[in-house]
Amino acid sequence: MSKKIRTGIIGASINNGWASGTHIPAIQHLDEFELTAVGTSNMVSAKKSAEAFSADHGFDNMKELAQHPDVDMVVVSINVKEHYNAVKAVVPAGKPIYCEWPLGSNTEEALEMQEWITSAQLPNAIGLQARQAPAVQYVKDLLAEGYVGKVLSANLKISIDGMGGVGHKSTAYLYDRKVGGNLLTIVGGHNLDAFTYMLGDFTELSATTAQQFPEVELVDIQKVIKKTTDDQIMITGKLTNGAAGIVHIQGGVKHQTGLTLEIFGDNGTIVLSAPASIQFGSHQLRGAGSTDNELSELPIPDAYYSAPHSLYNDSGIVLNMAQAYRKFAKDIQEGTTLAPNFADAVKLHQLLDAVEKSAQTGERQYL
Repeated sequence: MSKKIRTGIIGASINNGWASGTHIPAIQHLDEFELTAVGTSNMVSAKKSAEAFSADHGFDNMKELAQHPDVDMVVVSINVKEHYNAVKAVVPAGKPIYCEWPLGSNTEEALEMQEWITSAQLPNAIGLQARQAPAVQYVKDLLAEGYVGKVLSANLKISIDGMGGVGHKSTAYLYDRKVGGNLLTIVGGHNLDAFTYMLGDFTELSATTAQQFPEVELVDIQKVIKKTTDDQIMITGKLTNGAAGIVHIQGGVKHQTGLTLEIFGDNGTIVLSAPASIQFGSHQLRGAGSTDNELSELPIPDAYYSAPHSLYNDSGIVLNMAQAYRKFAKDIQEGTTLAPNFADAVKLHQLLDAVEKSAQTGERQYL
């Protein structure tokens, strides 16, 4: 393998706002990587995108991209319903794979994809980049060090304007439960993963979901479609440390307030807030320990920043992605397992299954 990890991105179209706004700038800021190939749905787009991103190659065939000798690692950044086929096409090339979350449209797909990776012994990573956020890592360590003492409870609340009753043609898939990308899996997945990463796993939970918007207006094409996904998700349960956990995720909120995580211990409190879902960054952190009278800002030590200094003032989206890429580079080059991987993705899929089952049956789930 060359000194730089030559990367091909499936879904790196100039029309793909996520890949062009996160993966590509992250790679451009890192010495460990070089973007050499992009893959899109047709060659016209592929050539335009390759030129726009200064990549040597453009492809409209996933297998050809993965097998090209100038590609050392493949990133899958496309609609979740295509993840299964993309990973299936890439695995035979025998190269490391970074796949966006959700891993599959359902747990069965995710399990099969994990089996492929395990059998082929390929380094792999899943796009749960909230774990790499400096604030999230710092909170995890503060809790482990006993900053709040014994954790009594943790309350996470997220409100977003999207995934309610208004959308666009390009986001119509978010309202179809069968596709697998929706408020529970995307927003819920990222936030629940960060929540359990910091605080520990759920050992039991009960969930309630609701659909307040039965239809969605796709405003750009003036079309109304039926909605089969939930826009209210409420979870209560107990964590491995014995603490009570409460999570409320809601979409379609007109005057949304973003994210607030309150962690209460017998000796202190931590409050993490952000203007949007946790994986997007812009986190604010406050706390009060046993000797403090009130909450005050908790500056995050420089040690929690592994991305280049050029990203320190980034709002968090590219910073977190760059930190995830840097950990995956070590996994590829040194055989470590620092980045969250397909096994972590399967575990999260199974947690979401428990949430859905509890909501559908009214029965408490034990994990």
